[in-house]
Amino acid sequence: PLLLLLMSNLLLWEEVASVPICLMRNGRCFASLEEMIGRAVSLSEQINKEAFEMFTEFDNQYAQRQQLINKNLKKCHTSSLDLPKPRSKALKTHPVILLKLVENLLDAWKVPLYYLSREMPTLKDVPTTLLSKAREIEKKNAGLLAGVRSILSQVQSKDEGNEKYPAWSGLVSLLSDREEERHFAFYNLIRCAGKNAQKVEMSLKIVKCKILKQKDC
Repeated sequence: PLLLLLMSNLLLWEEVASVPICLMRNGRCFASLEEMIGRAVSLSEQINKEAFEMFTEFDNQYAQRQQLINKNLKKCHTSSLDLPKPRSKALKTHPVILLKLVENLLDAWKVPLYYLSREMPTLKDVPTTLLSKAREIEKKNAGLLAGVRSILSQVQSKDEGNEKYPAWSGLVSLLSDREEERHFAFYNLIRCAGKNAQKVEMSLKIVKCKILKQKDC
């Protein structure tokens, strides 16, 4: 099952390409670094867009009528993983450091996104569009993680191993018997997924700009 999941993630990664998947050299298939980074940025844009749409739809369906927005929002579990500020400092950060940041952000969201898509069908009157977006984001997050690790394998001098990412502690609230608590847990989780998607997209766009030596980053 693990091998099938890995293959599925890599296939998703390749499906994003709008150019040929690879370049043939000596009978072997290679994707250029430029192509890989382009795919990563494209996939991150899709995730960010779908996360925003998912939040907007959930907000309209549940949050507005229950005034969830007036509650004290919980801190996102990946809030400590952030781009250097101001932007000028982020632009001076080494691309490998930014790629490791993205890897950790994506890795830290594997479990929350799994439970989000698994538990969302238990919500009362949940729209099918919300369910499909949650599943798509989970799948694309895994595909992007596989892609970022492929890029890192090309730009790192050696495999430095995975860093520890912040643990998510919101499962108990997501499984609560109290409907209001569950709705708030979903609201907060979806809001944080959107914030995370924004960080991933911004980071990858800076990486693309720096590695490809583009102007006006």
